[in-house]
Amino acid sequence: MKPSNEDSTRLLGRLADSIDSVLDAEMSSALSNLVGSGPVAGGDLAERDLPLLLGRAFAEGMTGRLRIRNETVEKAVYFEAGLPVMASSDDTSDRMLAMLVREGTLDARQYEEAVRVVDATGRKVGAVLVDLGFLRSDELLPAVRRHYESIILTLFSWSAGSWQVDPGVTAGPDRTRLLRHPALLVREGLERGYPTERIALRLGTGRNVFLLDNSTSAADITAQVMTERSEMRVPMLFDGVHSLDEVARASGLPEDAVLRIALTLYCFGALRPVEADGAGRGGARSAVRDLEIDRERVRARYALACESDYFQVLGVDRFADANDVRRAHARLCKEIAPENLGPELWHELKDLVETIREVLDEGLRILCTPVLRSAYEFNLAHGPDVESQPESNGAATPSPTSPPSE
Repeated sequence: MKPSNEDSTRLLGRLADSIDSVLDAEMSSALSNLVGSGPVAGGDLAERDLPLLLGRAFAEGMTGRLRIRNETVEKAVYFEAGLPVMASSDDTSDRMLAMLVREGTLDARQYEEAVRVVDATGRKVGAVLVDLGFLRSDELLPAVRRHYESIILTLFSWSAGSWQVDPGVTAGPDRTRLLRHPALLVREGLERGYPTERIALRLGTGRNVFLLDNSTSAADITAQVMTERSEMRVPMLFDGVHSLDEVARASGLPEDAVLRIALTLYCFGALRPVEADGAGRGGARSAVRDLEIDRERVRARYALACESDYFQVLGVDRFADANDVRRAHARLCKEIAPENLGPELWHELKDLVETIREVLDEGLRILCTPVLRSAYEFNLAHGPDVESQPESNGAATPSPTSPPSE
């Protein structure tokens, strides 16, 4: 089912926020081909290379084939719902047997024997390797995945050639969903073969400013890209105010590592460029103000959790029934969830948020348990020091701000 014109327009508008001014018009044109009824999308690899293409395929949930060719070789990556499931190449050095020799999994004698049997029988390489005892059956699928990944990773060194998307062309029975997120493949590809000068071409000058997207999908991508503990704070430094150079210095990491992180996040829409003019800076300041509003909201909720009764913490009146309490609990838990606060606030206010969540959970338990609620309401009305307190099934009466014992 093709998306409507309205859906396509909304999609293009959203994507325009995550690409720079140089690539904006080009990418929008290509995406018009992908989502509309026009010709098949294609272009020059020098203008839009593999990191950008993998990011766009993932963002669009593309199912189809991406073909990339230079003067002598054609390679293809097949996608299902935006995830690579197979890769092929007509370069003999990309064949699975050649990869296994480079890895040291096969020696020269085994390689020659496997080639002889494959040529004589026409059987698939994997089945032959297992039959010959060169691979165990449980080693075959991981080897196939490594083979597909190795083909994809070789494409990061390509800076010249052409690309074309064939929507709906599937991998057939040879499909094998890769275990690694495509963003992680991009991160590795940038380290293994992507020219350094092209990173600067994509991100622009070190004075450029970027803002981390705090949406749930972007947070998932960010989590995939960070491979070392020392890198975890890097995304949070992209606050829409500090430049790329400033972020690199503040991170304490090598500049090239920060640039590869930035480009990976950028290609998958988790990092957005901020315009350098007044309007862009105003947008950045607005984002910072929004962050401060959320920060104060959490602090206020924490103060309420420490000082008020469960009705006030949950924001319900004394006559609220169990369903009202559950709805209020779900709403407030969603409000302070990591995906809504974003990684920066979550790490900054984690202790406060965890305390709020504990109080919310305890309030839910007490106000939705009749015997505990009855004792709690009596305690609120008469104070915790009354001499005579009701008993019900042996439950002690709680104080207004302390959880009751059951």
